Amino acid sequence: MDNNKEKNEVYEISLKDIFATFKRGLWLMISCAIVFGALAFGYSSLFIPKTYTSTVKLYVKTSTVGEGYQALSSYNLAAGKVNTYIEMLDTNKFREKLSDNLDNKYTAAELRSRVSFSRSDDENTEVFSATITAGSPTEAKVIADSVADVAPGIMSGLDDDTELKIVDNATIPTRPSAPSVMKNTFMAAAGGFFLALIIVFIRELLDNKIKYSTDVTEIIGIPILSAIPDFNGDRILLNATGTNANTEESEGENNG
Repeated sequence: MDNNKEKNEVYEISLKDIFATFKRGLWLMISCAIVFGALAFGYSSLFIPKTYTSTVKLYVKTSTVGEGYQALSSYNLAAGKVNTYIEMLDTNKFREKLSDNLDNKYTAAELRSRVSFSRSDDENTEVFSATITAGSPTEAKVIADSVADVAPGIMSGLDDDTELKIVDNATIPTRPSAPSVMKNTFMAAAGGFFLALIIVFIRELLDNKIKYSTDVTEIIGIPILSAIPDFNGDRILLNATGTNANTEESEGENNG
């Protein structure tokens, strides 16, 4: 009895078992992927508000003109002022001026979430960008144009050595920047697939039924002489615990 109990507690998983489990649960994985993907697609398309992005590029220009070392110093001066300009534009004073220029359609607090400034990865450039997000393409363009109008005037009194110029004016965005419907759909479909995969393997690990004739031999210790096929197409599943119990009762009757 102890020998059978020890054998019953050992659970070996082969590559064949893993592949068979994956194959049996494939329909569930595909179904979950389709359902999760469809839900994410519908939710992203219908319920998440679309936002559009327009960008204005600005640069810091120095008033000093020269050649060689003087030109290099002028360039370094402009590049070093970029962070200062960004900090000066990321203020309530600028947003209030911007709000006035937009006929107070937006408050300074609303513009804080719509207008942001950043420089490129190259720390030595004198160019930086203003990124505007809004609920419609024309709205994003209008705010961006207003930023291009107000920003140089705000920075004109900062010092006499530099001034703010516009490199690229804003354009009307042709497509929304968010949400990314395809990205959300793919991520949800992948999440549904792997969730179903985990469920399938957990269900398989918790299943204590005998699935193959070799399992009966290993658990009970008695060779199989013959087996009855299942004509319905399902696997023959015998409860290992119940089989042991029946075997022990039979052995007891024989001994008796």
